[in-house]
Amino acid sequence: AKESRPSDAEGGPEGVMDAMEAAVRDLLAQSQISLDQVIAVEFGAPGPMNWQTGVVYSPPNLPGWKNVPLAELMERRLKVPCFVDNDANLACYGEFWLGAGQGAESLAVLTLGTGLGGGVVVFGELLRGIDGTAGELGHLKVQRDGRTCGCGARGCLEAYASVTGMVRTALEGLEGDQESILRKLCNGNLEEITGKMIYEAAQLGDAFAHWVFLETATWLGLGISSIINYQNPEKVVLCGGMIAAGDLLFKPVREVAKASTFEVPGSRCQI
Repeated sequence: AKESRPSDAEGGPEGVMDAMEAAVRDLLAQSQISLDQVIAVEFGAPGPMNWQTGVVYSPPNLPGWKNVPLAELMERRLKVPCFVDNDANLACYGEFWLGAGQGAESLAVLTLGTGLGGGVVVFGELLRGIDGTAGELGHLKVQRDGRTCGCGARGCLEAYASVTGMVRTALEGLEGDQESILRKLCNGNLEEITGKMIYEAAQLGDAFAHWVFLETATWLGLGISSIINYQNPEKVVLCGGMIAAGDLLFKPVREVAKASTFEVPGSRCQI
């Protein structure tokens, strides 16, 4: 069974956990399964965390979270064993196991949404690091003194190559007298611009929106080239909401990445 619902991020940890618990109970009801039949529940959460203790440290896009013992708190609510891992790590292992990464021993996964998550599999195992925070590919530094990222640092890949980064690129261009049908799509309220609007404008032939996509794809391709050079993976898999853009995104990403890598790992790696 599958379900999607708002996470109520502004409601802090309790608001998010309320949504999580409700989703679990609804999914079980859809499948006519009771909680006492459940062996365990696994949650994916954004940002750095300790997968062994289930503590979420301080995710950039979840206000009010600081060292939240998410596994323990959800276990109290559901009364079954609960485990927590980084959402992009879980996406990565899912792609490795049953998705676009099948057949590869080494791959990297980038989740492209509000933020830019990352996960790495090396010889069949998730790369976790000593504290369990490895694989934060969205926080590779791509620009000295660049945009401030949600993590507090400057110049992170996420600040340029996520949906949030793409919207920021559009806003920077529209703050002047740049012509674009985006102004009409957002009814003149630039703060209401979304990634979907930028995609729609590009599909309608808007030159500025198309440039925004190209700029975002260029940053993403540059980040991927660094990943290919340091990891030498067989595959880099992109997932998340942004991939709905298809070749508008993938074509320039592949071109930039391949042009910026060493020849051997670049020619081997599929994106």
